[in-house]
Amino acid sequence: MNEPDVDTTAYSDVIDDSETFADQARQRAELEREAVEWAIDELESAIAGQDVDLEPLLEYARRSRASLPERHRRAYEAMAEVFDVDSDVYEVYVFAYAELCEELAEGEGRSEKHPQGCTNALVAPQQTEASGGSDNITDADTGPLVLKNRDISGRGTRPKSIIEQPPIDGYYGFLTIDTCGTISIYKGVNDQGLVAANTYIDCNRDDVDPEGQLRNGTVIRMLLEECATVVEARAFLESHPTRQLMSQTLFLADGTEGVLLEIDPAAERIAVDDGPIGTRTNHFVRSASTETASSTTRRQRALELLNSVDGIDRDELWTIAQDHENGPGDNSICRHPEPETDEPHAFGQLTTASATVFEGGSPVIDIATGNPCELERTRCAFGDEIPTDLRTGQRWLERRR
Repeated sequence: MNEPDVDTTAYSDVIDDSETFADQARQRAELEREAVEWAIDELESAIAGQDVDLEPLLEYARRSRASLPERHRRAYEAMAEVFDVDSDVYEVYVFAYAELCEELAEGEGRSEKHPQGCTNALVAPQQTEASGGSDNITDADTGPLVLKNRDISGRGTRPKSIIEQPPIDGYYGFLTIDTCGTISIYKGVNDQGLVAANTYIDCNRDDVDPEGQLRNGTVIRMLLEECATVVEARAFLESHPTRQLMSQTLFLADGTEGVLLEIDPAAERIAVDDGPIGTRTNHFVRSASTETASSTTRRQRALELLNSVDGIDRDELWTIAQDHENGPGDNSICRHPEPETDEPHAFGQLTTASATVFEGGSPVIDIATGNPCELERTRCAFGDEIPTDLRTGQRWLERRR
């Protein structure tokens, strides 16, 4: 699964004696600098070419930044100091990327705005016969498994890297694959074995200002930094007014428990799905929300695949991540650009930017930086040596140039 004879790096070798969130963020920015500066230059050219007005996006970005915990704000500011790029474009890249891609999308190449990605699945450990268990779920010796295909627009300008944050200041460390040069995290596992991953739902409140709204990428990073178990993660969510959260389905798993939560700020409700198998795309199942053809089709296909096999393991989930039924385009789990869109920067087209399989209670993740159908899996573990080009974003960058 791992490539032989590749250059590897342990994160402990590159963070030196970093003792603050800002120091760690600065070190990470140095690692990812080439990929981020390439992406911002690409965006800057597209913005100039289409004469996009950044001011409304900047206003939203700056108001959203005010909602960050102080430690995340310090990390963002430290990263921004490293990159030699236009500061306004970088701020929009971090806090208003989806909105920018909508502005840059044109004509028939434009995808549906909602739903904005992804396909996720949760598979619980095998239950005993007495508890009504099914053979179509994981071995009892493993923790719950979570799959996340991360689908986003503007694929060519959103480089991905392995992000590892060691424990610091009493906060847990975590491991994930996510966007270079940003402070938001949309999935990951921490050093206690807690997994958190989400899908976006278009069901937010209009009466909550960006300054008071806890962004999804902030919620997941805070969960990974502050919680050791599913029970603690749910208590964390309940400690915040649901109306101030952003809408999402949230997948949580630890070594023994897995749960799927539908967080609906519009209705001020968190619905629970704790069945042995759960899948979500970009509409609520237990609550009302926007529902589109692609969201329904991808979820039905994922359920079909999960229910067709016995003993689901990491390999089975990876096969699901690669599935092209109903594709190419928005309706397949592994999402590629629609045939009529221009490669590689069809800004409005939603495509699979990464795939990840997590196991609750385990520090090991399986990842691909791009469409999983085109790439070999790489297995990474928290605290271990990891291919250097995955830490820097170079593997993504070399495939995009």
